[in-house]
Amino acid sequence: MRVLVAAVPHASHLNIIIPYAQALQNAGHEVCLGTAPGGEDVVTSAGLTAVTFGEPTPLSLQNWKKHGLLPDQETRERFADALALTAEERGHWDVFYQYYAFNARFFLQREPRADIDGLIAFGRAWRPDLVLWDAWFPLGGVIAQACGAPHARVLIGPDYSGWAYETFAARGGPSVDAVGDNPLTEALRPVAERYGLDVGDDLVLGRFALDPVPAERRLTEGAPVRPVRWITYNGGGVKPAWLHAPPERPRVAVTLGLSVRLWRRGGDPRLPKIIEALADQDVEVVATCTSEQLSGVGRLPDNVRAVDYVPLAQLLPTCSAVVHHGSSGAFLSSIAAGVPQLVVHTGESIRMVFSGDGDDISVSNADRDADSWLTAGYVAERGAGEAVDHLTQSAADIRTVIERVLRDPAYRKGAAELRREWRARPGPADIVPDLEKLSAERG
Repeated sequence: MRVLVAAVPHASHLNIIIPYAQALQNAGHEVCLGTAPGGEDVVTSAGLTAVTFGEPTPLSLQNWKKHGLLPDQETRERFADALALTAEERGHWDVFYQYYAFNARFFLQREPRADIDGLIAFGRAWRPDLVLWDAWFPLGGVIAQACGAPHARVLIGPDYSGWAYETFAARGGPSVDAVGDNPLTEALRPVAERYGLDVGDDLVLGRFALDPVPAERRLTEGAPVRPVRWITYNGGGVKPAWLHAPPERPRVAVTLGLSVRLWRRGGDPRLPKIIEALADQDVEVVATCTSEQLSGVGRLPDNVRAVDYVPLAQLLPTCSAVVHHGSSGAFLSSIAAGVPQLVVHTGESIRMVFSGDGDDISVSNADRDADSWLTAGYVAERGAGEAVDHLTQSAADIRTVIERVLRDPAYRKGAAELRREWRARPGPADIVPDLEKLSAERG
């Protein structure tokens, strides 16, 4: 069969969806990975065929503001009140409205655009039997319906869009209508209608979602899902010499992910206390952080090795613990490696505040990842790690938590149990037969 896979053109998204494309290709199917300009090198380096159109459009605050895409905080709050959201639900809504919805609008511009219409035209010409799409790239549903192919979403973390879609369907009414439509369906409608498509359940949700998140943290109730095993894919690379042999001391990884590098400028406020907490311990620290992220730390302690980037697939299996920002990627990769986790989480609400203009525009936000509510609580509940809070805890407090996780074998046991559950899920190759059955529904 022919399979079109569609995703956001950034490594933090492409690396998550590539294992599914590779599994389908390895099973003998013809696969193309469609994306907006800018992600071609990531795709082709994975041995896959890339399809893209137009010129790269920067994933930057400056460009998002230029196109009028930045989220309006007053509207965010009015929706939350109209939907009568609980405190926990407001956390989900804040992520959906401020991250997912404005990202979706960027790839669903109202006016015709080469990167959008080119992918739809390719789908109609190539006629795939199946479309898989990154859940943060809802153009994938439009492409699928425009070429008559059954399709499924690939979740890269909690299903904020599915949750929002269900919430609007359950609580819609005059008070909600007075604020506006679901930002996702509002973004989808102009492109969908240009191609004669209705914005309904199938276009928004697909036939099902491939979901790597633990079932206990699933946000949706009615949206069909297929549990899958997360694969830590970070692209190829030469293993550095210092990773060839087991470390002489316990190794602790510190990682804050790739996405934050798109918009945060200056030193990362989470790092000074974390590095200080690790400085006096008999451990080897590998901080996968840029010099800009570390600029607020000062002189690095002798036991800290700073590297701009090293694949987590290479680093984590050598570690005794990992300190990370709480993204689903770092969380699930750590589960796959069986490593106890220390998740940076604060009690802050996600609030994006923009200032400046032109090249000087900047954003301030909570010093926590959008998914850390899930990851910090889950590893603690399962005895596989702890949360640390750089806002309320001192460096000494954080040091105590890190020492406890490193020394108490119960955390390693908890991490091993999570890894066992991860192994029990079907991997990308295991779900190929299900995808083949889905392709048979091609209209």
